[in-house]
Amino acid sequence: MANGLQRFIYHLANAVPLLFMTALVWYIQYKTWRTPVGLLAVAVIITILFAVCFSHGKNNCSIKNINVSSISSKDSWLVAYVIAYLSPFADMIMSNFDIVSLVVFVLMFGIVTVLSTMALPNILLFFVGYHFYKISTDSTGVSDYLLISRRRRIRNKTDIKRVMRVFEKLLIDTEGTR
Repeated sequence: MANGLQRFIYHLANAVPLLFMTALVWYIQYKTWRTPVGLLAVAVIITILFAVCFSHGKNNCSIKNINVSSISSKDSWLVAYVIAYLSPFADMIMSNFDIVSLVVFVLMFGIVTVLSTMALPNILLFFVGYHFYKISTDSTGVSDYLLISRRRRIRNKTDIKRVMRVFEKLLIDTEGTR
């Protein structure tokens, strides 16, 4: 199972598209390269850390058998992600940029992601071909596991038999192929 740092990096990776969009908007509004290059560098570092952590997790997490009682797609979150997080940056005015607010936000985000048991779909995994499913299991009675799979469409609950547990509520399909 992943540790707190890996959980933080998993959740932080969802901010990578926001960093790219902010860099673009910053360059368009201020015509300077310094801040956009810094934001892009941070985005690349987070992406590399995420790739290393995810690869490590796929190779080292324990495999367990499960009995799925229900399954539903969670790929629809992408539309909400784009609308809620990326669209506002199109008209963003950065004249009130405050580093203290950013630091407070990052600290609060870090505390919440490390201490919580939430499992959210990750936008970077979606970009490289993974899909997300909400599953319930018979054995544990948990009804909100998030399953990450390479399989595009899983409709039959009996198709999921073996998974790797990454976090408390995050699983990876071990039999997933495209």
